[in-house]
Amino acid sequence: MQCARHPQVETYVRCSKCDQPICPKCMVAGPVGMRCRDCRRQNLDTIMRGSPAQYLLGALCAFGSALLLGWMPHLLIWLAIMYGWVVGEATLRGSGRKRGLGMQIIAGLAAAVGAVVWQLGGALLAGGLSALVLLASPWVLVGLGLSVFFAVMHVRYI
Repeated sequence: MQCARHPQVETYVRCSKCDQPICPKCMVAGPVGMRCRDCRRQNLDTIMRGSPAQYLLGALCAFGSALLLGWMPHLLIWLAIMYGWVVGEATLRGSGRKRGLGMQIIAGLAAAVGAVVWQLGGALLAGGLSALVLLASPWVLVGLGLSVFFAVMHVRYI
C-alpha cells in the first residue's frame, strides 16, 4: 500500500486512530502505536489548551502554594526540588491537568515569586540592605533555579 501523503512511498503501517497508511516521514508516536500527524495534533489540543477559567484556577493554586511554601528552596537543595514539584502539581490540579506553555509559564513564575518573596521578607526582617546581598547568594540562586526548573518540568512532562 502507498502512503496517503507521499504516494511514491510504500508502507505497511497504518495510523492507529484513522487507519490511514503512513510512511516513516508521516509517523508520530502516539499513546497506542503510530499515528498520522493530523490525529496526533488532535490529541495534543485537548491536553495543552485550557479555558480561561482553568488558567485562572491553575494560577491561583500555583501562587497560593508558592507563597505558602516559598521558604523551602532556601534551606536545602532537595527541598528546592520538592518545592518546584509541589508548585507544578498544584498548577496541574488547579487547571484540570492542562499542560500548555501558558501553564508552564504560570508554574515557573509562581515558583520564582514565592521563593523571592520569602527570601526578601526574611532578609528585610534581618536587616534592610542585606536583602539584595542575600538574594544574590549562589546557594539562593541555585535553589531558585532548581525550584523553577522542576515546577516547569513537572507541568510539561509528568
